[in-house]
Amino acid sequence: MAEQNVAFSVEGIDNDNSAELIKNSITMLNGVVAVIIDINAKRVVVEYDEERLSADIIKGTIEDAGFEVK
Repeated sequence: MAEQNVAFSVEGIDNDNSAELIKNSITMLNGVVAVIIDINAKRVVVEYDEERLSADIIKGTIEDAGFEVK
């Protein structure tokens, strides 16, 4: 397994509910190892297996959940 970390700046994370929605969406992806969300910094860090998943798919999943990734 080739683990990789990626960090996204995400607009719209302003409470625990929005953070939980993002975390649940990402966690369902095959290859996600860990998700860390900092609500104050509006930052999402994902540790994932790059052999099974890409940063673009993670970004798209966040956007599909209704958030803007910068």
